[in-house]
Amino acid sequence: MWVGRTAMITLFILGAITAVVVYTIFHDVAPVPGVMSSLYRKNLTPQDIAAANPSSGGSGSTGASTGPVGASVTILAGASTQGNPAYAPDTVTVKKGDAVGVINKDSVPHTITNGKDPSDPTSGKLFDTSIISPAASAQFATTKLAAGNYPFHCSIHPYMTGTLKVQ
Repeated sequence: MWVGRTAMITLFILGAITAVVVYTIFHDVAPVPGVMSSLYRKNLTPQDIAAANPSSGGSGSTGASTGPVGASVTILAGASTQGNPAYAPDTVTVKKGDAVGVINKDSVPHTITNGKDPSDPTSGKLFDTSIISPAASAQFATTKLAAGNYPFHCSIHPYMTGTLKVQ
């Protein structure tokens, strides 16, 4: 009888110790609901956003020197479901120097970030709209891009892909 009771107490104590250790280790690295992070994302203050795009009323922008909007991309409703169409058009053509406007018509946040996927070494270094909330819009500049094709993706949903063609 003592052996069974001792074993049960020992298992209970080891379980409690394991729970405390696991909580201590993972508490600080667990995702926080509502907070999305990326290695390439800078946390912007409202002042930074307003300074980057003063006439937009709060939409995101990747630079203060965006030119006229030369092309628009729509993030389609249902785009977050893998296999559904993501961007309209999925190949966007714009003249160098013009801005690209982006409208999110889906019910979840999205981005347009350069690169084939998040593991691409250049991902987010040429253009990134940052997070675009549902029913919100953003724009990014093409002034620093050379003529050519640039693959892009959504950093939240990497299976959403498209191509930016700068002329």
